[in-house]
Formats: sequence, C-alpha cells, structure tokens
Amino acid sequence: MKRYSVTLIGMGPRGLSILERIAAFARAHNTPLQVNLIEPGECGPGVHSPNQPQHLLINTVASQVTIFPFREAVELAPVCATPSLTEWARDQGYRRFGEQFVQVAPGEEGGAAITESDYLPRQLLGRYLVWAYDTIRAALPPTVTLTHLRQRAIDMFQMPDGSFMVELDSGFSVSSDFVFMTTGHSRNNLTDEEAWCHKFAQDHARYNGKLAFIRHVYPLDKLVGIASDARVAIEGLGLTAHDVVSQLTVGRGGRFEPAGSGLRYVRSGREPALMLFSRKCLPAAARGVNQKGLNGRHQARFFTRDAVRTLRQQAQRERGSPQLDFDRELLPLLMQEMGCAWRSALGRPVPEGAPYELGAEERAALEAMLFPLQGRSFANADDFSTFFTCMIADDLSEARRGNQGSPIKAAADVLRDARTVLQDMIEHGGLTASSHRKFLSVYNPAINRVTFGPPSHRNEQLLALIEAGVLSVAAGPNAAIRIDEDLSQFALHTRFASGAAIQHVDALIVARLDVFSPETDESALIRNLLKRGTIRPFYNGTFHPGGVDIDQANHPLDSAARPVGNLWALGYLVEGPHYYTHALPRPRMHSRHVLDAERCVHELFGQLEERASARRQVRPRAPVAAERATT
Repeated sequence: MKRYSVTLIGMGPRGLSILERIAAFARAHNTPLQVNLIEPGECGPGVHSPNQPQHLLINTVASQVTIFPFREAVELAPVCATPSLTEWARDQGYRRFGEQFVQVAPGEEGGAAITESDYLPRQLLGRYLVWAYDTIRAALPPTVTLTHLRQRAIDMFQMPDGSFMVELDSGFSVSSDFVFMTTGHSRNNLTDEEAWCHKFAQDHARYNGKLAFIRHVYPLDKLVGIASDARVAIEGLGLTAHDVVSQLTVGRGGRFEPAGSGLRYVRSGREPALMLFSRKCLPAAARGVNQKGLNGRHQARFFTRDAVRTLRQQAQRERGSPQLDFDRELLPLLMQEMGCAWRSALGRPVPEGAPYELGAEERAALEAMLFPLQGRSFANADDFSTFFTCMIADDLSEARRGNQGSPIKAAADVLRDARTVLQDMIEHGGLTASSHRKFLSVYNPAINRVTFGPPSHRNEQLLALIEAGVLSVAAGPNAAIRIDEDLSQFALHTRFASGAAIQHVDALIVARLDVFSPETDESALIRNLLKRGTIRPFYNGTFHPGGVDIDQANHPLDSAARPVGNLWALGYLVEGPHYYTHALPRPRMHSRHVLDAERCVHELFGQLEERASARRQVRPRAPVAAERATT
C-alpha cells in the first residue's frame, strides 16, 4: 500500500488540532502516512512560549481552555481524555504561591490549589501545548512516520502530478502529496508612517540615547533596551498593551500589593514613565466573574442562526443577493438579544416566547457600553484622565457582580456567546462590502473591547500604576504622532476643547498584532505563493478585510479562482473570509477551531481512500495459465 505524505506548515495550536485528527483517523483506518511538520521551534505552543515570564497571562479562565476536541463534535474519539488547561495544571502538580504557579512534587504541601476561575500564565499554556504535542505524537499508530523539520518554509510549488514541493530556508525541499497551512500570527511590512518613525529613530539616536521605535513587540525581551528614565508611549490598549505594561513594570522588579479594595504599586526604580494612547483611548473592559459554569451560555432568542438564514433568503428574493446590511438588518436583533440579557440580570426577565422590544433604558445603557465617547468632549488631558480612571473603576465594580449579576456584563457576555452567529453573519462575504468594512472598523473593536478584555486584576493594576504616577493616558483619543527634530523625540498631538496638547516621548511602541494581509505580509512563503498564483487575497467586492481567499472546504483559491484540492489553509491565514479564528477550543463545547480540523482531515482521508481505490482498479491482473485444450 502506497505511503502518502502530508505536510503541516506551522505547528502552533491550529497545526496541533490537525495532527490530533490525523492521529485519530490514521489509527481507525490503519493508513500508512509520512507526516512532515515544518516548524522552526517546538511543536504546539506557537506564540505561547513556555519560556516567557509568569506575569504574562492568558485572558480566558484556564478551565475554559483545551486543545482536544469535544467527543460529540467529532467522528472519532480524541486521542486523549481531553483535559482542560486547569485539569492538566493540577495533574502536573502546579499550585499557586502568591502570584507564581510552581510545580510541586507529589505529596508536597504548600501554596493554594488552582481553581476553576484562575487565569493562568501563558507560560503554562505553552507547556500544556508542548505536552499535548507529545501526547498526540505518542498516539500515532506504527503506520505513521513523523518528521519534525526545524526550519521555515519559504516557497512551495506544484509538480506535474499535483503534489507539492516545499522549499525550506536551508535549501532543503520536501515533497508532499497534501499540505496544511497553519502558520498562525503574521507580521506585516512597515507602513509609510511606521517606516518614517523607524528612520527618525535611527537617524536621531546619536542625539538622544533613549530614542527608540518598536513596531513588533514579541518576543518581549526586545524591550530590555528601553531606558529606565525614558518617556515611553504605548500605542494600543488591548491585551498586547497589557503585556508591554507588565513587562516594563513587574518585569523590571516592581510589584503590586493589596491596598484596601484595590492594589498599590511599589516601584523598583527601573521602570520608565509610560503613556497609553490609541484612536479611541478606551480601556478594555474586565471579564465579569463567571457565574455560568464551564459550558453555560446565553440561550439566544432573536440573534440566531435561523434568523440570519431567514434574512438571507428574504434578501435574495428582494434584492437578488443574500448579502446583508449589519446596521439595518442584524444590529437590531443583536441589541434585542443583549437587552434581553440586561433585563434578566435586573430580575425582569422576558417570558419565554413573549414579544420583546428594546426599551429606551436598556438601549441607552448598551450604547453607552459600546460607544462611551459618543457625544462627549474633554476640556483637557486631566479631564480625559479622570474620565478614563472612573471608567475603569466603574467597570471593575460591574465585573465583580458577575456575568449574570451585572446587567452590563450579562449583555457583554451575549457577544461572546453569539460568536458562532456572528461568524455565520459575516463569513465568505455574508455582509455587503460597505457593511463589512464598517463592521470591522466600528463594531468589531467595540465588541473586542467590552467582551474579550483582560482579567479584572489587570485593570486594577492599571489604576494602581496611574495612582503611582508610573502610567498616564494624557495623550487622550485621536493623538497624532509627529516628530520633533530639535528635541529628537516623538511628539503626540491631541486636540482638546481648550486647545492642542503635546506630549513628548523618547520611545514609541506599537502594541497591537497585525491583521494578516497577503499583499503586505513579510513572509517569503506568502510572497512566493502570491507570485506563483497558488493563493490570492480575499476580497468582498472591493473591500479586502484580510486573509487568503478560500472555498467552503478551506481550500485556497488560486489566481484563476480554482480551489487547490490537496491544499488547506486554516486559522489566522483566513481571518477575512472567516471571522474570529484565533480562539482556542472550550471543553465540552463545539468549537470552530476543532470543527475546521475535523472537516479538513475527514476530507484528507476521503481523498486517500479515493486514490487507494483508483490504484486497486488499475492494478494489473496476475497472469492466468492457459487451459490445455482437450481433444
């Protein structure tokens, strides 16, 4: 029986899920395979390095994180008993000692047990994913040969027989019958403004020893060069910005101590002066205390997959296209859903099956939650700073009430629980091009800010840092980045009601992850695949939201819009035709991450069976001895 080869390019969590499904199917079908893993580092963790410091946290409670599929969501049983991150950490002997998680020997005492509501360090997530890779590798049947090539893929082209030749950065090439591209987070080339900032920092470093421009912050150890007496502007207020702030404070020897109902920051003397800014300059909302259990979810009544399907059918009949307008057709349903959860948390639930219209009270509350700057102006930087700190304090108060006890957090959690409906709504050009553009530029940032924020104590730390004078938001919203050649510093210009304010800084750090865009990605592999026409960017009309164009089965479309049947692209590569691809699976729940892997590997083994069947049909028959004629 022919041994076919399968290559996985990129072995972070997405590649891990593909490998797990390959192991499950290969065991069930006794299929001989050569599996090549192209990954320069360890297989499994991706960006979640097991070597990063423990003060960098994941933003989901560890009990809601797994890498293994939910048994009911897949055809074949997982190769492991599907432990969550929390269960694994307990099994490995990890216990909490203050802010540190330490692995203790069996029978040893001390520290506190890890709870279902703990946010664990990303270091432990990285170790969990390495362990998961080892577990999956051990589960491969003897018919599967596994090779880990610790290099980068820089090019790939199809041979006349349809197989691929993958070229590595060492010059070595790998032949493969099937390829999965799961390369994860990417880095774009510098924009014109970023190149301008980079050149200014290079040219003027001789006049200001503290001058620096950092566009890509990971790995965070590159921040070691930031001077302790520098003024540092951090562009972004999301999870990446929290990592940068933590690295330049706790990572420099500072510490937080309990103080009343909050925290107090104790300086080390090595932390620079930090300033946060962004287009909106709004803090990410803290996660509400989970009161729903591990797999509890809001049960939608209005914003449902059936409702989206009905609207599409109606649009097709009336307009000749199934594309929808988010503002006009879908936002009212989503606001209804959020309003229903808001009322339930107040003890005024809408009876099952009863009609419900969004009232003025909940509408005002929801709009203020999503767009708190609407209708506001600020006299000066101090006025905005007061608003910012009050907003964090009020939000923390709501977070402590929980995702069922707080009307605001209950409504925000609807957005998290409605993720699959949002995917149905937007994917593969489900919105009109103009609506798609507006959703990603206006609504998606608001959804991310109120729903997928940091653990609560991250925002408690922000307040403590502001109180200690280590951190400020004096730049305010819509600060423009300029340069001051005389002072050899960057200058942030912001318009307030009382006039323009200018903040001079020595270092400018861009704390945000790039949207994957094939045409601006710095990867040699993507650049060469585009040039060859093997892939093309995804466009919804004239709008490019990012990502590689794919069909419904995750096959990239080539430059002639033909699907490449033995090639699959998953995860961040297809964030554009797909939506919200980077979430890890949750235990005992159907997960897009797992379902993609299941569907694609199922098709792989279907193609393997078709090829085996074709080979059996063309196999020449053994010669048959001629019968001797009788007379």
